[in-house]
Amino acid sequence: MKYSKERLILMVSSPYGHKYYNINLLFKHIIFYFVTFVGAVIFFILVVLHTFASEISDIEYKYNYIQNQYQNLINKHIDLSAQISNKKEETMLVADKIEELEGVIGISNNNNNYGLKSRVEIASITGLQKLFIMKFFPNGYPLNTYKRISSPYGYRIHPLSNTKEMHTGTDLAADVDTPVYATADGVVDFAKSGWNGGYGTIVKLDHFFGFKTYYAHLNSIVVNRGDFVRKGQLVAYVGNTGASSGYHLHYEVRFLGSHIDSKNFMDWNMSNFDKIFDKEKNVAWQSLLMTINNLMQQTPMEQQLLLLGQGLRVN
Repeated sequence: MKYSKERLILMVSSPYGHKYYNINLLFKHIIFYFVTFVGAVIFFILVVLHTFASEISDIEYKYNYIQNQYQNLINKHIDLSAQISNKKEETMLVADKIEELEGVIGISNNNNNYGLKSRVEIASITGLQKLFIMKFFPNGYPLNTYKRISSPYGYRIHPLSNTKEMHTGTDLAADVDTPVYATADGVVDFAKSGWNGGYGTIVKLDHFFGFKTYYAHLNSIVVNRGDFVRKGQLVAYVGNTGASSGYHLHYEVRFLGSHIDSKNFMDWNMSNFDKIFDKEKNVAWQSLLMTINNLMQQTPMEQQLLLLGQGLRVN
């Protein structure tokens, strides 16, 4: 191979002799650059393919990871949905129970606008106060069974004297020896047979906060003066003693010594708790309830429950 200034002479030897080829240097340069370029392109492609392969592998890994996370989220969503459904059912059941409790203790249906927690707190506080009041204030009927109200509270023509007089109680006609029950917790202030000013055989109970109840025209009594009695406890039996024209119970409610309409208290119960405040205006309810609230706030919850835990009799 020989070089000249502008060309290249390429000699090829063989058994049959020598052959000479002239190659221009410019063409040589072109070939060299082309080969170099092709090599560079191939190298670049290889690098790019390697990079792409690495990125594809990384993307596949991330895709699988995201897919697993997505599946986990779906499973959690399914579990949470099931839990939420169960909680909704439980909440509905609790709400129904709270509504029943509100109905029993006489809370207005307007409380449905409050949250469930607030309704529970209102029902718990109000219920405890109401139970306290209904245990120690006269309420309900003193007889489980009776025939009729033979004479209501108010002015009437007396069946014996035939004169217009104030009837200070409610007369419940009933069979002889029908059981008579205390309408609130209290203590026996008077229990005696005889005429007793026309009341006949009578039991008088002193209750808390100035209330008193009379059970008159009895056939017999089963308590003695000084005995403590609970609401719903048997105290006597219906009779026809004193100024009476037939078997019946004369039932009175008094407050601070003055007689008030006993029928209002007989119809009083937890479901119509607030109505007594409108019907009976002779009792200073506001100051009385404030006194009770202050008393309950000063009394530990355990003692309150102990007082109320003796049981309520609903007549």
